[in-house]
Amino acid sequence: MGLVVNGRFLARPITGVERYGRMILEVIAREWPNARVIVPRSAPADVAAFGLELVRSNGIGGHAWEQLILPRYIGTNDILLSPANTGPLRVRQHAVVVHDLAVVHHPEWFDRRFAAWYNFLLPRLVRRATKVITVSARSAADIRQTYALKDGHVAVVPPFIATGTWGNVDPGIGSPYCLVVGSFDPRKGMDRAFEWYRSLNAPPFKLVCVGRAINSFAQIDVPELDGMILLNDVDDDRLAALYKGAIALYQPSRFEGFGLPILEAMHFGCPVVASDLLVFRELFEDNILYAEIGGTPSMVDAMDRVSNGTEREQIIQRAARHAATYSLERTTKALHAALDPMLNT
Repeated sequence: MGLVVNGRFLARPITGVERYGRMILEVIAREWPNARVIVPRSAPADVAAFGLELVRSNGIGGHAWEQLILPRYIGTNDILLSPANTGPLRVRQHAVVVHDLAVVHHPEWFDRRFAAWYNFLLPRLVRRATKVITVSARSAADIRQTYALKDGHVAVVPPFIATGTWGNVDPGIGSPYCLVVGSFDPRKGMDRAFEWYRSLNAPPFKLVCVGRAINSFAQIDVPELDGMILLNDVDDDRLAALYKGAIALYQPSRFEGFGLPILEAMHFGCPVVASDLLVFRELFEDNILYAEIGGTPSMVDAMDRVSNGTEREQIIQRAARHAATYSLERTTKALHAALDPMLNT
């Protein structure tokens, strides 16, 4: 019996889902070094698999590859792990990661065909899978309730923060600036950040937006504003440097399963101002500031607090201690708890 990883996510541009997939791959390489990773031929030639055996398949790509080609590479006794929201329906011994159900609850935020496919796929996938993995207790409860799953069917495996020395580069922005990290889509609420910055009278800082428009989402207007800088395909070193140099990270999300940029910002000493979502309260408690993103009293108060030297330092120190609880060891333990019952039968 072997562990096989669905590597389709390695052929896609990196967003939070793909970053999480790479974290899980790192854990697998440490804990199950004999695992194999199956990727479509469209995956980059230099794709990193952390030393695991990489099998490059032939044939079509995308969802068709996942449903039709990938199952041919899964042996009768193999366990498949799909870490990026989708997986093949034909594989029974299957652990699939579903980050959240935004596409189910708010299909209007997505491309029409994308939403239709996911609303067909997800209920069938999670009910057939041996184990469903997600990233937070709130997301787990939502998945169980939406699809009437038993408690033991859904496991929580949170992301972790690597303890390396990212960020020893010049971010190339200058200062001061505020930071927003996320796809340019309605779910992430980037339009809120744009409108807030537009409303400011001669803002004394830049707004740096790290992200891109993605075809699977409904598109939002991205205005051209003096002082706003748009970046995409930022590597880990530059992203960490951007966190370290920012006045604050603004996370204006409308819906999240976790909110990985918040955790990254906390780790790198960047205060966070976020939408007041229950999932953020669960995960980050009082270690970030909550505000209605825009020209609101709560936003003004948050700006004052992250600009106050004494309170800013207290926020940074408290947040760093909390971020440290999301460790490699915690993720490893949770992944073992999810997969060991499948691998040891």
